[in-house]
Amino acid sequence: MKKFGKVLKIAILSVIGLLLFIIIGLVIFYNINYKPTALPTEFTSLTTPKKPQVDLEYPVLLPVPKKTEWISGHFLLSANIHFSAPKADVTIIKNIIQTRLDVVANELPGSGIQFSKNSALASQAYRLSILPNQISVEYNDYKGLFFAITTIKQLAKQSNNAIPCVKIEDSPDLKVRGAMLDISRGKVPKIETLYEMVDFLADLKYNHLELYIEGFSFGYPSFKNLWEKTETPLSPEEIKLLDAYCKDRFIELVPNQNSLGHMDAWLATNEYKNLAECPEGYKFMGLITMKSTMAPKNPQSLELVKKMSEDLLPNFSSNQFNVNLDEPFELGKSKDHPIKDPKEIATVYIDYTKKLNSYVNSKGKNMLMWGDIISRNPEFINEIPKNITLLEWRYESFQDYDAICKKYQESGHHYMVCPGTSSWSDFTGRTNNMIGNIDNAVKAGVKYGADGMLITDWGDKPHLQYLTVSYAGLAYGAALSWNANSNAKEQLGNYLSKSVLQDQTNTAGDIILNLGRYNQFEEYPMLAGTTTGWALRFGFMDKMMSDAIFHKFQSAIFDLMPMGSNDNELLHKRFDHPQVYNPNAIIHFVDDLDKELVQNKIKRKDSALIIDEYRNAVKMINLCANLKQYNNYHLQQTDQQNKTLLTEMKSLCANIIPEHKRLWLLRNKSGGLDGSLEAIVQIQTQVNQKLDMLDKNFIVRWGNRTSEKVITAAATIFLR
Repeated sequence: MKKFGKVLKIAILSVIGLLLFIIIGLVIFYNINYKPTALPTEFTSLTTPKKPQVDLEYPVLLPVPKKTEWISGHFLLSANIHFSAPKADVTIIKNIIQTRLDVVANELPGSGIQFSKNSALASQAYRLSILPNQISVEYNDYKGLFFAITTIKQLAKQSNNAIPCVKIEDSPDLKVRGAMLDISRGKVPKIETLYEMVDFLADLKYNHLELYIEGFSFGYPSFKNLWEKTETPLSPEEIKLLDAYCKDRFIELVPNQNSLGHMDAWLATNEYKNLAECPEGYKFMGLITMKSTMAPKNPQSLELVKKMSEDLLPNFSSNQFNVNLDEPFELGKSKDHPIKDPKEIATVYIDYTKKLNSYVNSKGKNMLMWGDIISRNPEFINEIPKNITLLEWRYESFQDYDAICKKYQESGHHYMVCPGTSSWSDFTGRTNNMIGNIDNAVKAGVKYGADGMLITDWGDKPHLQYLTVSYAGLAYGAALSWNANSNAKEQLGNYLSKSVLQDQTNTAGDIILNLGRYNQFEEYPMLAGTTTGWALRFGFMDKMMSDAIFHKFQSAIFDLMPMGSNDNELLHKRFDHPQVYNPNAIIHFVDDLDKELVQNKIKRKDSALIIDEYRNAVKMINLCANLKQYNNYHLQQTDQQNKTLLTEMKSLCANIIPEHKRLWLLRNKSGGLDGSLEAIVQIQTQVNQKLDMLDKNFIVRWGNRTSEKVITAAATIFLR
């Protein structure tokens, strides 16, 4: 017994010794690998293009018409007007005028406002002549008629109804100009907010709208038990109202529903968890546990999608249906039936696609789907039925669209180019990336015969960007898809100021564009957001660990995004030579713009709300910049410096949280609000914990820091 006790004692001491050895080794590893950098102290001045010289004597028209000839004089648009028109079109013209121009309109032959059909014009084209005593509009179809009156609306709105005389000939480059709004990352807009967005899009001559649906952002009647206690979705009745509202503005509201990947919410339920491709979950990049893709070989997967669709489709008048089918990350990775051959995985995907297409066609609909899987496997492009429209998404300014657009054109497939607004995971947008991304997409689409453009406005959890942050990207996408060779880039800030924000100083548009340029002070142009925005996802994290995660992300990016042949080299150029993150420059930069914005004279009915939204977004940038400063430099800063920084973060959290709740509820339904704040609330909790720790004695603080080093070192070794 004594011998056993002696052996046990030796074993315990050996284990303790081994643990101490590991801990010491990890601390040494941390100290060797930690690369301190000096905190920048100087504020670097703004690096943005100079404000372009644009003739502001006349209203700013966006999209820019193909031919414009300004003439001296004005036409005074009164509150009651008379018009003459072909008899068959009188009712619809009267309705459009009253909806678009907010005046009372009645037919009177021989009036000064004349509408006439011209069969020589292309679909959606129009001719507009405004003289001091006469307006004449030529159109071939009602779409062209609507767009002509929309141009009159832009002119009247900016000139206080004293419309400058002009002759315009106009038609779009792309027949479909669509926008897709994400309502599935917690933020479900109120119906009134959606009406306002439809009006905004109609003013820009959009003719296609999709609301991205995954999970329970739509209230499926057949699955009420899965969402009624936790969600506040759009109801079937609200969709029908929105469909009619869109129709009156010549916008097609197209049903949208993810049908293979991004099925997390469904696969998290007891009823449908067994439909997952990986029921046990899958470690994406070895970091993120995912269970988002249904098993396409399981016939019950398609049956679920059919049942969902039976609830969704009757609420739309459109004959199209976007089933998505993007990013099925776990496909082929099931432990029970793994597939290693990429071609076999593609075959499984295509078989499911064909079955779903047959179902969609049986409902009298044409199917739309994302093209990311096909663009990664172009040898399978001819396996995709020709009656499917492929949606090619690429959201970064360095990404090439030409090669894949050329392949789609050669294959004879219908397709649309799909850039993004670059508004997600960054608080105030990424202006330069947005412009470059849309430029590349639309110009390639026009060159290679795309059916249209579908610009995407994602939320990405926790969908913290406010609605007006997306206006710039939506406006620029509309402008370029209508007239790809126009000077829309030079006109964008002025249009946002004069037509959207109604700013009498004509500076607000450039201010909000510049707010989307704070990332120039970051390490590199981050993908799908800014590194400041991504800091919110990480929270308090040692720099060495966050660097390791970013390195892991960069190496796995090809599994996330469709890439062109030259994109790899361009991607590495982004990351290979990072500059030092400059939190002070970011904070000074956005704070100065915030002060300028407050001084503007914005005259919209929701002007106060827009200002408050941007001010809270600026506070979020400040919070995350301070967070990154703490994560990067807290070892080099004194305890007092860290306490000052943490105290500032505590104050920011206390201001951001209640204001975000107020702003959210003004435009959106309540569901998802708490989830949108989880990361900020967690930071608030951690800030208080760290402030408490700074008040502890030296031994406690030393022990806490040592444990952090051990955890960081172990995690970094794992990530490598």
